[in-house]
Amino acid sequence: MLDAVATPDAAGAKLLTEAAERMRLSARGYHRVLKVARTIADLAGADAVARPHIAEALSYRRITHLA
Repeated sequence: MLDAVATPDAAGAKLLTEAAERMRLSARGYHRVLKVARTIADLAGADAVARPHIAEALSYRRITHLA
C-alpha cells in the first residue's frame, strides 16, 4: 500500500536509495523514511513525494540517531 501512495519521483528515489546504502537502513528504516516523507509532502500540499521531502525526512532520521 505504501508504494501506491508514497512513490517518490525519480530524483527522490535515487536519493533514498543512495542514503539507504550509505546509512545502512534496514527495510523497516527505508519504509519509515518514506512514510515521513509522505507526511511532509502532505503538509506541504504536494500531490507526490519529491526529492526535498525525502531529504527532509532523512535529515530528521539523522538528527534522531545522533541524539
